[in-house]
Amino acid sequence: MNLLTFDIEDWYHINYPVVDFSFWDAGEDHAALLDRTGKIIHHCREHRLQATFFVLGRLLEKKPRLGEMIVEQGQELALHGYEHDLLNQKNQDHFKIELERAVTAYRKITGLLPKGFRAPSWSLNAGNLWVLEVLEAFGFAYDASLFPIRTFLYGLPSAPLEPFYPVIGGKKLRLLEVPVSVFPLGTRRLPYSGGLYFNLWPFPIIRSMARRLTDRGKINLFYFHPWDLWKRSPKQVKALKAPWLRVHLGNTLKKFEKLLASIPMGSIEANLGSLQAQAGPARIGDEDGT
Repeated sequence: MNLLTFDIEDWYHINYPVVDFSFWDAGEDHAALLDRTGKIIHHCREHRLQATFFVLGRLLEKKPRLGEMIVEQGQELALHGYEHDLLNQKNQDHFKIELERAVTAYRKITGLLPKGFRAPSWSLNAGNLWVLEVLEAFGFAYDASLFPIRTFLYGLPSAPLEPFYPVIGGKKLRLLEVPVSVFPLGTRRLPYSGGLYFNLWPFPIIRSMARRLTDRGKINLFYFHPWDLWKRSPKQVKALKAPWLRVHLGNTLKKFEKLLASIPMGSIEANLGSLQAQAGPARIGDEDGT
């Protein structure tokens, strides 16, 4: 099973270095973001596939047209939090208030409750697993926030590699967790399925890892941002003081187009029943995985 997802955020929504989003948001009309999101939807429809679009609630408030065109074109609209802040910057009360705002913006567009959630910058970790309990209480069906590796910014290396039902404090949640796909190689976990990692791996290697997992009956979850496929301008990169944003190998958009042409994919929502049927419970939160 292959899942295609997008994190819809604007060019300045990064967390390293820390950025004052309100400063940039005040002068941004998001026209470029709407244009690029429309192009992504066009690519999806061209290949007759449905994808999951995780959108910031703040953007849905300011530009509801962004969510409307995703829904109108038969794609899945899900939430990426309210603002692109790391979860470890919030307590439960703050998170609940912002989640309520994001859900309200979502319901104004769809008339429904959202099924899916993804944390900004994969910031779900062992120290804030209460987020999953809050999501369940709000009625979410699944979360896709765990990156089962360790980096300087995010990750939970003890997390399972396949979709599972989290067990927290001895309680099994009804909320399904769908982690990012990584390729296990011995004791190592190699990320390949999106973002910077998709930029750096040559496409034949990405395709090989994905197909090998598929042959084993495993899940491939791919993720992209509009600014992976259409790079930020040199002026924007300079303004963010983040030269690492220029790091890539080859043309990411062309690699993305090859991916769509070579691997059949779908949204999380369209495959949710199968994912739930295959998932079992797993305890998380202990770094040793016990």
